[in-house]
Amino acid sequence: MTFPSFFPRIFRPPVYQGRSRPRKYFEGWYYKHVDSTGSHIWSIIFGISFSDDPHSFIQVIEGTSGTTDYIRFDKADFSTRRHELYVSIGPNVITEKYMVLDLEGSKFRISGRIDYAGNQPFPQKLLAPGIMGWYTYAPFMECYHGVVSMDHRLKGALEINGEQLGFTGGKGYIEKDWGRSMPSDWIWMQCNHFSGETQVSMMISIARIPWLNGFFPGFLSFVMVNGEVFRFATYNRSRIDRLEVDGKSVQLTMSNRRARLQVTVDRNLAGQLKAPVHGQMERKIAESLDATMALELSRSDGSRVFTGEGKHAGLEVVGDVVQYLNGQP
Repeated sequence: MTFPSFFPRIFRPPVYQGRSRPRKYFEGWYYKHVDSTGSHIWSIIFGISFSDDPHSFIQVIEGTSGTTDYIRFDKADFSTRRHELYVSIGPNVITEKYMVLDLEGSKFRISGRIDYAGNQPFPQKLLAPGIMGWYTYAPFMECYHGVVSMDHRLKGALEINGEQLGFTGGKGYIEKDWGRSMPSDWIWMQCNHFSGETQVSMMISIARIPWLNGFFPGFLSFVMVNGEVFRFATYNRSRIDRLEVDGKSVQLTMSNRRARLQVTVDRNLAGQLKAPVHGQMERKIAESLDATMALELSRSDGSRVFTGEGKHAGLEVVGDVVQYLNGQP
């Protein structure tokens, strides 16, 4: 189901969630684009930071080299629409259906438009309006997460530093975060470029979650296979059976009553992005956009749903989540 526009914003995670004068608050929308050949991988992040240094921003990461750029704007350059995903920062605009850029940073000059078609929004239910399930309703979470489109097709082109790059026939992905701070420790991975003709998209996020006077190791994820969505999350009694992280790879096994998921991700080049701490964009993290992945998804009866290799995967490993899964402080 899709909740109509007169419902409160909490039921519509893609739209701007901030109030008129938030304090120590951030919100960011993450758009990933991969062309039809896999030669050009670009992620664009639109965001706003309300802190001691309030401003809006656009971050850019080029996946094959890891080169990044952070373009700062005045907070007055940021505007949204109440009932739909529409964010403008100066002449730059994002919606669920297109992106328009006219952007000049220290490393990249980007202009053009990319349209999105065949969007696969994350399924919604009354008690679970987004990927966070019932945690969506918890008023004191440090950070909230939303999945806007699990997979869609691209049409259009961008001129980047004088070179015309065509994205028609490529694939995209959209998600977002909002709140006070990103977690102190987390692992995030995402991929929607898998071998074969099967439409597959996945995302996993594992983090140290502050809760009341303590914390817990929380996680949420989905795997979509030809329109069928499998969820693995703290709130649906899934469990992490195995998590191993080293300098080269992440190996993970998750399961619940419905299914079992095994993932191995091999790291590649990473670029530095800025992440919020109490709304302020002051923390540096590393993100790879060209990691490789092996994924196997099976039902609880052992029947295989999908096995394949993924490429152009996103991967972030920040801090040490493993110690919290093992009960260490």
